[in-house]
Amino acid sequence: MKNVLIYGASGHSKMIIDILIKNEKYNIIGLIDSYKPINTDVYGYKILGDLELLPSLLKKHNVYGMIIGIGDNNARYNAYKNIVSIAPNVEFIPVVHPSAILAKDIIIPKGAVIMAGAIINANSKLGDFCVLNTKSSLGHDSIMANFSSLASGVTTGGNVQIGVSSAICISATIIQNVTIGDYTIVGAGSLVLKSIGDYKQAIGVPIHTITNRES
Repeated sequence: MKNVLIYGASGHSKMIIDILIKNEKYNIIGLIDSYKPINTDVYGYKILGDLELLPSLLKKHNVYGMIIGIGDNNARYNAYKNIVSIAPNVEFIPVVHPSAILAKDIIIPKGAVIMAGAIINANSKLGDFCVLNTKSSLGHDSIMANFSSLASGVTTGGNVQIGVSSAICISATIIQNVTIGDYTIVGAGSLVLKSIGDYKQAIGVPIHTITNRES
């Protein structure tokens, strides 16, 4: 099996480890984390060092690829930038739980993570480093831009567009033909009946409060 490293040592990483073990496709060498001590155990695997050690670890362990184990969209993007700044040729692999349900035409791009029970329907498109968490559902003909995410239990109708680095929080629902702008957050349990712009934070059932976020 090909060797892989996981960047980040959070609960999100533990879920990724579980998926990799179930898929039996990659050999997990360990984790990279800049905030926890070397040799800390994370779900049965050790933290091997911080980001500064990455180039040497890639070479030492003949690493095929990496997964960024960070759930927060902006933090995941910053991690990506930091990684490629010191290891520009590293490969980022996608991770898909065996219980996920994908339409036959779905292409999983680099760095994407599809958790247990997630559903991606026909003719939908994912950007790089998207995350679909446990039992989330992306409707037909929908688009998720790079670094966007659906939290656990999110449901979207068809023809929904979700912008760059936007986060749809736990159990929110978005009806069909709605666009969510870039860097926007839809609060947990919210019901979205109409489109929302860039850099917004929206909550309510249905959405009744929309505030601006810093760009």
